[in-house]
Amino acid sequence: MALFKRIESAIDGSIGRRRLGYALLGLVILFFLWFPNDTSQSNYVKTVFISGFFYAILSSSWALLAGIAGQFSFGHMAFMGIGAYVAGLFARDGITFAALGIALTPESISSVGAIVIGTIVAGAVGLVIGWLLLRLRSAYLALFTIAFSELFRIAMLTEYDYTGGSNGLSLRPLLQVADVDTARQIEYYLMFALLIVCLLLMYRVAHSPIGMFLRAMREDEDAASALGVNVVRYKILIFVFTSMIVGLAGAIFYSDIGSERIIPEQLEVLQMSLIIAYAVIGGMESLLGAAAGAFISRYLLEAMREVVITLPLGLTLPDGSDAFVWETGAWRFALFGLVMVFTLRYMRNGLLYPILDWFSGRDLIMQETVSIRKSDDDVAADMEDSG
Repeated sequence: MALFKRIESAIDGSIGRRRLGYALLGLVILFFLWFPNDTSQSNYVKTVFISGFFYAILSSSWALLAGIAGQFSFGHMAFMGIGAYVAGLFARDGITFAALGIALTPESISSVGAIVIGTIVAGAVGLVIGWLLLRLRSAYLALFTIAFSELFRIAMLTEYDYTGGSNGLSLRPLLQVADVDTARQIEYYLMFALLIVCLLLMYRVAHSPIGMFLRAMREDEDAASALGVNVVRYKILIFVFTSMIVGLAGAIFYSDIGSERIIPEQLEVLQMSLIIAYAVIGGMESLLGAAAGAFISRYLLEAMREVVITLPLGLTLPDGSDAFVWETGAWRFALFGLVMVFTLRYMRNGLLYPILDWFSGRDLIMQETVSIRKSDDDVAADMEDSG
């Protein structure tokens, strides 16, 4: 402990924690930029990374909505599905506005245009739900979004003629690339860029006056309203913003360069619970922590599908091998649940939040504030003694 304190003091006195954190963050970004160029990595590993980027967007946006704004919603996967399904249906069938005399054919709608439409529709649905429910408090939003998500999933499952039912809906690819390796590399960079852009946008919102209003509303809506904050307006605003973020992510993720498709199974409540778990493990009040928690958890869950246990002391199995291969199956989710329980019991701010908090130097700011308060108390005591 003394050695750690000495190292901590040396860092504070030389380069500073925040600069060190920025340097490490830069190294992490450089690693992700270099990773697809490593020829030893298979396309499967790159696909796992792409999935990790996707879930990082969903978890960080949920952290903005629930952790920072205090609006607990189970509708993220539904809005993601709205963005993807609308983009796929528009690109496949087009749309006709008979009253306006406008007809958009599939040929006139590009993949990018379909993604934009899907994002806008996700935001519009979020606006309607927010206008109806966010004037209320308590658990109404959570209960309604659970029901809405399940209704949307059932509708996509039963309307086979339009959505493909359980077979799913194929979306028009963003790019036509014949080479599989090149296609996977382009998709990797596309999802990584989308993650960076979404994090920057959400960080900007969270650290703007709007973010200050959202935190105030989370702590005490009545007090925030008394101070002049239009609570309903900002609750609807952040709900629409996060709905559009996940709608955009879903439309792009499933507009794969390959032949990916979205299926109703992706919209189940279990998938939404994983999004929440990723955010809780990383840190609900930290966008970067929630994103990192989602990526790391997603990667570990995939890596734990098959665990190779090497026997010690030269022991061998009856077949002569010195290693035991464990097909974990659902047990990996049981282990994930134990990590979740540990986090909620002992580290409620998330497993990664203390690390991010240390690099930000917030504890130093708190120490300075406490010392200032102590000195003020000492002055007051001296004044009383002199009086």
